[in-house]
Formats: sequence, structure tokens, C-alpha cells
Amino acid sequence: MIKKMEIDLLIQLCKQKDEPAQMEVYNRYHLAMYHSALRIVQNRVDAEDVMQDSFLTAFEKLEQYKGGNKFGGWLKQITLRKALHFYEKRNKQKTSPLEDDCYYVSEDSSLDQDNAPAVQLQKVLNELRPRYRNALLLMYFEGYDYDELCSILKLSYGSCRTLISRAKEQLKQKLTVDELHG
Repeated sequence: MIKKMEIDLLIQLCKQKDEPAQMEVYNRYHLAMYHSALRIVQNRVDAEDVMQDSFLTAFEKLEQYKGGNKFGGWLKQITLRKALHFYEKRNKQKTSPLEDDCYYVSEDSSLDQDNAPAVQLQKVLNELRPRYRNALLLMYFEGYDYDELCSILKLSYGSCRTLISRAKEQLKQKLTVDELHG
């Protein structure tokens, strides 16, 4: 019965701390939230932690969810904010400057490993400044528009547009350099 329930009814049960309803909401959304977190944190274990923490936060703050927009979008914003916070915190703790030069292509990535241009794009994205990389990931992989990015990144509209513009320019430069050397 719970599996066929509309999300709004499930959310009402979750607000009453109904564990089967919470588990059903988790089952419906955990994979999407995991993959969103993975694109940002670039590590499967960390993505799992971020995803779990996001659900805990969402269940604690369900009263803030007004139902007007889709629950999945609300949950995804929580997940992305937590992933960005985790990523920034982890990068501040790096001890070796060589770590900044490493790139990561996730085994869970939606990129086909046999698709050389896609793998190259992922490599170059990971070589960008983290702020640029994350902004591009949110816009082009997660599909957020400028208004949504402003909210997630806590930037003014003008600052957000400048960030995306600079990120695209750095990506373009790195792709051009790699084409010349590759």
C-alpha cells in the first residue's frame, strides 16, 4: 500500500515520524541523491555519507517543505548544499599541493568509459578550480538555471553569471591546451 502512495501523502506520514513512510521516501530518492552528491564530492563513500546526512536533515526539517515545488527538487537542493559544503571543507584540509592536480572519473559516472571525449571532458572538469567545476556541474549536469544556482551557491545574480562565464572560459582554455598536446 505504501509503495503506491503519492509523495504528498508519504510526506504527511513522514512528518508524523512514520518509519515505513520514511523508508519508502528514501527508497524512491536515494539513488538520484547519491549520484548528485557523487558528482560533487567525487568519492563513493563520501557521496553515501552526504546522501545519508541529507535524508536525515530533510526528515528533521520536513515542516519547512511547503509542498509547492516537487519534493525531489527540495531534497536535491539539500543534498547539493551538503555536498558542496563537504567538498569545500575537505579541500581546505588538503595537505599536499599535488592532490589538486589529481582527477577522478567515478566508476558510477554516467560517462561511458569507452567514450574518450566524455572521459577527457570529465578529466578537464576535475582540473578546474573547484568553485568553477562545481558551478558547471550544477548548471550543466544537474540542470539548474541561474536563479537556482544563486540560491544554492549563495551568490548574487551578477556574481553567479560571472562565475559561470569564468568557469566556461577556463574550461575552454584547458580543452584547447589538451587538444594541442593530445
